[in-house]
Parts: sequence; C-alpha cells; structure tokens
Amino acid sequence: MAAATMSIAGCGVTTASSTTAASSATHKQYSIAFVPKLVGIPYFSAMDQGGQAAAKRFGARWIYEGPTTASVSGQAEYVRSLIQQHVSAVGVSANSPTALDPLIKQAVDNHIMFYAADSNVSSPYNQLWVEQARSQALGYDVVDIAAKEMNYSGQLAIISAGPTATNLNTWIMYMKQRLKKYPNIQLLPIQYAGESITGAEQIATRMIAAYPHIKGFIGVATTIPPGEAQAVENAGMQGKIIVTGISDPNSVRAYLNNGVIKKVVLWNPINLGYLTVWGVLQHLEHHPFHKWNNVPGLGKVEYFPSRKMLLLGPPLIIDKANDNLNF
Repeated sequence: MAAATMSIAGCGVTTASSTTAASSATHKQYSIAFVPKLVGIPYFSAMDQGGQAAAKRFGARWIYEGPTTASVSGQAEYVRSLIQQHVSAVGVSANSPTALDPLIKQAVDNHIMFYAADSNVSSPYNQLWVEQARSQALGYDVVDIAAKEMNYSGQLAIISAGPTATNLNTWIMYMKQRLKKYPNIQLLPIQYAGESITGAEQIATRMIAAYPHIKGFIGVATTIPPGEAQAVENAGMQGKIIVTGISDPNSVRAYLNNGVIKKVVLWNPINLGYLTVWGVLQHLEHHPFHKWNNVPGLGKVEYFPSRKMLLLGPPLIIDKANDNLNF
C-alpha cells in the first residue's frame, strides 16, 4: 500500500519527551499521549515524528514520553502520570501484555481512552490496537530470508530484546512455526539482549564462539541485527554467517552497504505513528471505522472490528535498493 513510502517533511525527530500541538484547530483539541517501550532509539523516534505530523495536520496535542530503558515498571510510571494529568487518550507500545491491566482500567474508568500501537496489550479495556503489519507475515518473511541465505540448512540463532514484549514473542512464535518448513535448520536456544545493540553484539560474539558451525542470526527488534552484524564482522565471518531480522534502515545501513546484512524486514514507523494519531482521533470523535478507511496522507487502511485493530499494511523488505529510506 502507499503508506510504506509516505514521507512527512518538516517534522523533527526527538529521542526524549516531546509535545506537539496545532496552532489552530477546527474542533476540540484532544491531548494524545504515547509511551513507547523506551525513548532514545531511532525506531520510536520515527514513530514520534509521524505522531507529531498527524497531530499538526489534524489539530491535536501530541505527547511523547517514556523510560530510557525497556522497563515494565518504568513504562507504568509514565502511564500513571499521564492518567493523573487527565489526557484525552494514553497509549503504549507494551513491554508486557498484562502488566498495565490495572492502569488501563483506571484510565477507562476516568473517561480516558486507552490504546496500543506497535506492541499490544491483552486487556479487554483496550479500545484500539494499531498494528504495523500482520505478525504471521513478519515472522514468515524473516525466516524465509534467513533460510534462503543459509542455503536451507545449519544452525540458526534468534536474539530478541525483552522476554515479555507482546509483539516480539508473537513474531518468534510465527518464526518457529515457519521453521517447520525447513527441517535441516536447527534453532539454537533463544537469547535476550534488551533493546541494546551492544548487548546483542556481546551475545552474538559468545554464540559464534560456542557454536563454531553457526550459519545465521535473526534479530527480533530493531536494535538487535546491527549488534549481530558487528559480531559477525568482528569475527571475520562475513559471507559465512548471515544476519537478518526486524530492523530499520538507519540502524543497519552500514551493514547493508558492506554486505554483512543483505535484507531486513520492517514497515514505515513514521506512518505507524501518523496512523495511530488518526485512529485515536476517530475514536475520540465517535467516528465509526469502516472495513476500509481513507486516511488523509496514507490512503486506504483496513480495520478489523473483532480485534479493534487498524492495520498499517504489509511488511517492507529493506535492502541496498531502498536503504535510503530515512527512518
């Protein structure tokens, strides 16, 4: 869909808390808060950029703030504070599917909309879920890339960020499911590095030493593939150990250029932030979602009522041909 290539100009990227409001609005100005898993990494900064652009376009106040590490308790403190500020809506990219349950109910009981984007919560009180791409498609695409580059055999390592993140665990579930198609690939024990490039590099370095015949790494979070790639480069194993996963072009551009990474999978996080604000405003203004919705600036976006879910679109394969995307 067209959303994958939309460019939003004139909107700065931030890596700490930020607030954006339109100079004038034609309707009540709503305050929409978003608490990512953590601030300070390019992926969530890109979501913030899209949120700012949509807030400016549609006349809302955008609040973006969160912990500096992917902390369940840290995220909860920000959500609690925003509820106390009586924002119109508060949402998260969840570090845990269930940890925020009491706060979600508290928000709704206080007539504050609660939503999730990027990583979902399981609470029945959640009022909107904005999904970046179908989880099965993401998991399957990553495994298919890895299998082909490994010539369909050998030891494969998956390094994820946090063990409780809803989206990461769902993708891993589908990766394991897809690996059944490739019986000659052996999946090694899954490792967790937090949202840390350095942590991923350290784990990958230890795994290269522990498994001298390892042929591939998958990184499940945007910060993981660059760490894995650096470990492969340090070990002088480029061309012998492949690296792929879920990451953004800004994080892996150097490794796409030098060939350590050939492909990664993502979506456009700027567009995800933009769609999130549009969807929240639709709910706040009591506009019903349709099966297909014409979102100004994005085009057609599908809605799934049984899951209260807006779907941004299909996964985006990133390689040297399109690594000029700036997110």
